[in-house]
Amino acid sequence: MSFKSHKKKLITLTVAVSFAALTQLTAFAEVVGKGVNPSFIQGPTAGTVQEDSSGTAANTAISAGNDYRYRIDYTTADSLRASAVVSGQATITNVNLNIYDPTKINITVDASALIGQVQELYLFDIKPYETDLFSRTDPLLVKPIGNGIFTLTADLFREDGSNRLYDAFVIAVPTESGYYPVSNRCYISNPEAIAPDQTPALNLGKKGLMVDPNILDDAIDQNIKHAFIAVTTSQLFGTGINYSFEGKTYSFDSGLINQLDQEINRLSSSGIAVTAGIVNGWNAAYPDLYRPGTAVQSSSAALYYGFNVETEEGFQMVKALASFLANRYNGHNSHGKITNWVIGNEINNQYWNYVGNYGVVDYTRIFQRTFRVFYNAIKSVSANDNVMFSLDYYWTIPAESGYVSKYPGKDVLDSFAALDKQEGSSNWALAIHPYPYPLTDPNFWNDEKSGKVNQEITTPVVSYLNLSVLTNYMHNSYMLDNNGNVRNIFMTEQGFSSIKNLSQDAQTEQAAAVAYGHYIVENNPDIDAYMLSRQLDNPGETKDGLYFGLSTTGADGSLVAKPAREVFKYIDDPAKSLEVSEFAKQIIGITDWSEVIPNFHI
Repeated sequence: MSFKSHKKKLITLTVAVSFAALTQLTAFAEVVGKGVNPSFIQGPTAGTVQEDSSGTAANTAISAGNDYRYRIDYTTADSLRASAVVSGQATITNVNLNIYDPTKINITVDASALIGQVQELYLFDIKPYETDLFSRTDPLLVKPIGNGIFTLTADLFREDGSNRLYDAFVIAVPTESGYYPVSNRCYISNPEAIAPDQTPALNLGKKGLMVDPNILDDAIDQNIKHAFIAVTTSQLFGTGINYSFEGKTYSFDSGLINQLDQEINRLSSSGIAVTAGIVNGWNAAYPDLYRPGTAVQSSSAALYYGFNVETEEGFQMVKALASFLANRYNGHNSHGKITNWVIGNEINNQYWNYVGNYGVVDYTRIFQRTFRVFYNAIKSVSANDNVMFSLDYYWTIPAESGYVSKYPGKDVLDSFAALDKQEGSSNWALAIHPYPYPLTDPNFWNDEKSGKVNQEITTPVVSYLNLSVLTNYMHNSYMLDNNGNVRNIFMTEQGFSSIKNLSQDAQTEQAAAVAYGHYIVENNPDIDAYMLSRQLDNPGETKDGLYFGLSTTGADGSLVAKPAREVFKYIDDPAKSLEVSEFAKQIIGITDWSEVIPNFHI
């Protein structure tokens, strides 16, 4: 549930559950956005908190400063509905690279609602940081409205050699104040059409582990099929490795990158699918990485920050970073292969993705436009890599502690899915973290006793016990991918403490939870993989009474395996699985696995 720096100076971080947010804090940094004169649109009032679409107010006790501004985006659904320029709106229903000639972009438009109001429509490309067209005088195309239904074609590559891969498209009409958007913005939905690598994503099984970079041999010995590592991008920039992107050279820290190369290459060359969590720590030397006006927070208030694509400089830097990572770890060089990418961490809690005080829809839009930059960069290199965002286990309630904005996971998921459809449907994947509730008790089969876990869609928390609540929800039509399939779902962080309720030894219960948890995932066809937290006890967690490691460190510094390690190693071995899990039945209170897992199989 959290990212903590590893003891090595390494961009690959270990992940730790932090209780720091339990402490009352007063630290808060104002975020000053760029205000525009709302001459046409009535936007949110400065200093207010909007309610999300489900009616749940984004919880925050933080008030914005007097200089705080919401930046009005004239391409959002609310702005288009409020417009007095035209009655109704045009809709860009699709933006796709032509599969027969991916240097051409097909833009499908339904402007039938505007017939009789305008004679011509103007097509613009627009960057994530552009929120209006008032200063623009360079439409790509002019189209008579005709019957209102048409497809336009634009070039992927501009005359100067740059491309429109990261741009959105919008329909506008001229007014006295300049061109005015009359449609949604819509991004390219299929960047994978130009990917040189069309290889299917590696997935040899569901069992995975959050690995420690110092003991990779131990991780590989456990027959894992997936490995999770974390990368904090704020550490990547430096000197030693130059990367040219769109006419500019960016420099990266060769020492840190080389260490990351070694880790990723060691894992991927062993047939393990590597999942990388991409988070944005604070580095004052690179202010363009952060949204304008963002101030550094105490580590107890917010540990990571949202990426900045709201200025031209930030957008260029984030694009270059995403392109660098996608190309370096494409599996076709000596650096190794990243197969799955998690952008941000537990984005329903701004402790991990701080951007300031926003309601859930506006906050999710900020994240979603950053996500799309990474998505298009990665998918345009490796077509079948999974690009996802992660949620913690809070489903219909926000996190119960902390002092920055936080939201129910379901609200963020719903908002992300709706915004994705509005701005160009992509095949995003989902990462979840269904820890036991509470974290201090490995016996997740008793989670319903907490009063926070049940089998209804309204459950406050999703843990292993009610995992199907979430996976069943992803079968809803508005959650399906572009091919009508359930999206890929990965459990990228969850584990079981070997100390119960902060003081009681529970190593045997931890081992039972490892067995039971694996069987739940193995028997849920909607889960693609899980990555157990963690390989080794982490001091950042043990100080709070959480011992998630499959092993611990002895007094002499040696690696000491817990019973859970042996269970984990063989739990997916058909010849040994039932043998190593036999002991768990008595602990859980069953005589056969089919009592708790219908149609059980190993």
